[in-house]
Amino acid sequence: MQCEALLEHYDDVLPALRARGEALCTELEALLASDPALKAHSVSLRLKSRESLARKIARPDRSYTDLWTITDLIGLRVITYFEDAVDRVGKLVETRLPVDFGHSTDKRRREPTEFGYRSLHYVCRIGGGPPESARFEVQVRTVLEHAWAEIEHDLGYKATDEVPAVARRRLNRLAGLLELADQEFGAIRRDLESYARALPARIEAGGAPVPLDRVSLDALLDCAEVRLLDRKIALVLDKELGEEAFYPDFLLQMLASSGVRNVADARAGILEHQDVIAAMVKPYFAFAWQTWRLSPDRMARIFRGYSLFFLAHVEVLRTSTLRIDKVERLARLYRELDYPDDARMAHQVASMLVDVLGDVGVHPDVAPLVSG
Repeated sequence: MQCEALLEHYDDVLPALRARGEALCTELEALLASDPALKAHSVSLRLKSRESLARKIARPDRSYTDLWTITDLIGLRVITYFEDAVDRVGKLVETRLPVDFGHSTDKRRREPTEFGYRSLHYVCRIGGGPPESARFEVQVRTVLEHAWAEIEHDLGYKATDEVPAVARRRLNRLAGLLELADQEFGAIRRDLESYARALPARIEAGGAPVPLDRVSLDALLDCAEVRLLDRKIALVLDKELGEEAFYPDFLLQMLASSGVRNVADARAGILEHQDVIAAMVKPYFAFAWQTWRLSPDRMARIFRGYSLFFLAHVEVLRTSTLRIDKVERLARLYRELDYPDDARMAHQVASMLVDVLGDVGVHPDVAPLVSG
């Protein structure tokens, strides 16, 4: 009888709980956004289902006489990408929300021989609506910890002791692998951050070539000669230079296909061909408008890195004096990047573009004749 009374009470207050839960979710999202270094995968709201509540209050080892003693009627879940972000979220929750530490628990803390569900659980006072005793739950865990929790829930086992022995060891191995993967992803991110911090000094120092990749491309875009030529291109087009980079994945493919594979080669090419590149800009965009209806007039700002886009064209066109060779090399570039399933169109575009850019001073490197 007590169970039915609690369920009926829950039915009555559910609309108010939903409204309060949505407000709390919005507040939590704003709280996380206040830390610019924190990037969460998702923030979600869950209201306890009537069926789940019925199972909980019917348990023989528990006795509930007041609906508001149940702390997870409203549940908020924060999913992070990395383990250290869980602690950052936890710090925000502890300092900015009314946490009931007596009912909160860190389920990541386990004995060295234990594996399984890992999550940081906070119970907080709701306030602003239901009775003062009402609580809500905030769960914080990584994407991989969440994957484990979801699969574990689907299998129907909440504790290791519930798992049949035939599967227990395999589940423990999987839990250990996921925990190791979480740690490795964090270590990889830290290595990439360290690599990015060291790149500017490494580039300026010279020495071993720095291969072009997504991180070194960002450093290349910040080099003085690239920024200067990007600004010149923007000036030619009577546009502002923006801060957004020209499609990095496309730019990396284009540079690699044209034979520019490291930062030093790109910088040397920019310095050597800057006048030719500046002369290519207007003819290229006149061609782009006729061919693809692409015009700088439709751009709010010019992307950073357009200088490298034009450098790739220069590197392709300057390798031969013969038109047939220029067209074939440029067609190969466009076939790889724009027309993988249409070799005829790639060749047609390359042929037209070679004619358009033929008078801008792109000349091959020719060794001087030596008289004998």
